[in-house]
Amino acid sequence: MSELPKLIGIDEVAEVFEKSIESIRKYKNYGILKVADKVGNKDLFDRDDVVAKKQVVKDMQVRQGLSLSQIADQLESMILEASAGPEKILIVEDEEATRETWTEFFENAGYGVLQAGDGQTALELARTEHPSIVLLDLRLPVLDGYQVCQRLKSDPTTSQIPIIMITAFLTGADDTVRGIEYGADDYLNKPVDLDVLAARVKMVLRRVVR
Repeated sequence: MSELPKLIGIDEVAEVFEKSIESIRKYKNYGILKVADKVGNKDLFDRDDVVAKKQVVKDMQVRQGLSLSQIADQLESMILEASAGPEKILIVEDEEATRETWTEFFENAGYGVLQAGDGQTALELARTEHPSIVLLDLRLPVLDGYQVCQRLKSDPTTSQIPIIMITAFLTGADDTVRGIEYGADDYLNKPVDLDVLAARVKMVLRRVVR
């Protein structure tokens, strides 16, 4: 049985966003924040949804300079994109030949595929493209796989994306524990059998609530 969402009032939403209640009312009126339930005349919001949207809305306002109507449109597009089309796999692997082989395999299996050859690119793609799952090598330039995993799992906008760590070096108990602590959902050692990898992808996607 799935856990019921925690509902909070508009005053608590204002605290999460660090904004005035009037600003939150504007977000609600534009559809940026949706009312999940009502008690009398009191609007209640899903706290997880509020927390997840806080950084996204801030980024759109401050970095991109979008208006509230533009933010609402972009959020709606993100929701529609996530609910339509093939599931997207982000392959994070510094060896180009391996990336291309895995990409061809998963595209032939009906997935959409994104590629990153370093940790920083992986973070940027995960935050903008919202893949269904990340296949994450640990030995990467710029940021290693542990750093990528830790940052994705600590960011509300990407924390629910499942991650399968894949490496030639994940052989000891300490490595496994470290991966678990950073939030990895599964592990595979290289060399990888692609049929086994595909089975793991399906298994993780089935058990993770998106």
